[in-house]
Amino acid sequence: MSQTSIRSDADDPPPARQSSSTISLENEALVWSLASTEAYQPAPIDINVGRSEQIELPALRWNNYESLPASIKLTNTGDTAILSARWNGETPSLEGGALDGRYLFSQLHFHWGRTALDGSEHTVDGYRLPLEMHVIHFAERFGDQDAALAVPGGVLCLVYFFHLKSNPNRFLAPVVNGLSQTVLPESYTKLEPFPLMNLFHAFVDEYFLYWGCTRNGPQVSPMLWMLSRTQEPLDFHQLKQFNRLLDRRMRPHYNLKPSNTEPSTGRHLFHVNPRTPMAVSTLMIEPPSKFSHSRWIVDRHPVDWSSPEACRQYVAMVREHLAQKQNDHDEMVQCPENESATNSEY
Repeated sequence: MSQTSIRSDADDPPPARQSSSTISLENEALVWSLASTEAYQPAPIDINVGRSEQIELPALRWNNYESLPASIKLTNTGDTAILSARWNGETPSLEGGALDGRYLFSQLHFHWGRTALDGSEHTVDGYRLPLEMHVIHFAERFGDQDAALAVPGGVLCLVYFFHLKSNPNRFLAPVVNGLSQTVLPESYTKLEPFPLMNLFHAFVDEYFLYWGCTRNGPQVSPMLWMLSRTQEPLDFHQLKQFNRLLDRRMRPHYNLKPSNTEPSTGRHLFHVNPRTPMAVSTLMIEPPSKFSHSRWIVDRHPVDWSSPEACRQYVAMVREHLAQKQNDHDEMVQCPENESATNSEY
């Protein structure tokens, strides 16, 4: 008699798990499947980690960003302050992640407002930060940025937020110093060359990503946006130097665009390669690694930068601190008559 073997479900082999590379490829396809529609929805937007969708993508690869440019030019266009650079060798580029090929550095520019409370174009949890920097790249396959601007994914915008600290950012100092020579619209100055990576930091595996377009008159520019969770610092004096720049009407200009704080139905904001599955804060407080050996990065003021009210708290604290210093100074100053009278007694 033949015997029939009976196997329990526990004996069945476990279902095959998808590899990390397979998941990444599927997510790349997901990102690009949204380009034809979401790339034409308006940017900037409100960034909120609670509304984001976590996905896994390959690490970004930064090429040639540590190399010294042959020249650096800072220009007041009348709309913003643009920094451009030229290299004798290979132009810095970015690839990996969801990018389609290699993207070449084009220029970087800044966005600021009237005060420290309304500087950034994007909002974070409904609030603006003091300063925002855009690092623009275009896909190498297009040859130049003008051709890439009309195609979804042809242009990439890296976004960096700045927050206020009690001490200046020495890496930003060359740009801040150059602003004093570009107060008038259409004026420019040449800066002593330095690696562009001094102004920002490389993020490889945690950032926000979305599609959105900007408009300049009739021109629509659909772009891919990547936003760093880690902020760069600057102090109040450095921030105010941007307010000195004049627009084409010879007035201080503030190049802000309204943020779409309520994302359109079905619009995607991706949180790429989060370090923890339960991220509770939209931005990270820890400084970029380039400050790891700098004592000045330690803030002397006990401000909780994770709070949306951080900028208001900082401004109030600075005002209180300055008022106290003024009071102390007034108490120390004596009239010449009193000093002479005091000296005559001895």
